[in-house]
Amino acid sequence: MAAGDRVATVPERMADHWRAGIFPLLNLFLTMHRSLTEHEEMGPSVLLIYCTVCVGNIQKLMRERNVPDAFVATAVLPREWVVPMSRSAIAAATGLPRETVRRHVGHLIDQGLLIEDPRGGVTIVPGAIQDRGYEPLLEKLLTEFARTGEALLRAGVIEVKPGG
Repeated sequence: MAAGDRVATVPERMADHWRAGIFPLLNLFLTMHRSLTEHEEMGPSVLLIYCTVCVGNIQKLMRERNVPDAFVATAVLPREWVVPMSRSAIAAATGLPRETVRRHVGHLIDQGLLIEDPRGGVTIVPGAIQDRGYEPLLEKLLTEFARTGEALLRAGVIEVKPGG
């Protein structure tokens, strides 16, 4: 892909290719779930909560048009870029009952995977990518994501549109 190109869905091909499109997407989901739970030995609800907090914590940074170069890799983010998530926000985002979220968040804090933030809510532990050895896991997930993209391109349900 060239700079400015974008990936787009091809609605007119989707209806005739649902199976060819859904298979790589579900396979990606299952591969990601298996990889993540093997790395941290979490059940599905706990993994969902942890991933929700991970995404929620960096949403402010990722909404920037130009993410500062210092923060695109694995550098520990300054706390002003990290958005804590309340247990209520986690419950709303995941669809899990608040009591389930409260219980699992407490367990994740006890395991050292989440911390209470002084501003309220919880965040992932600073430096978790390096300290917990997530780099190889992230590489594995990105490789599977690329395979999924290729499968969707072959199925014709997505395409690369030239920018400009």
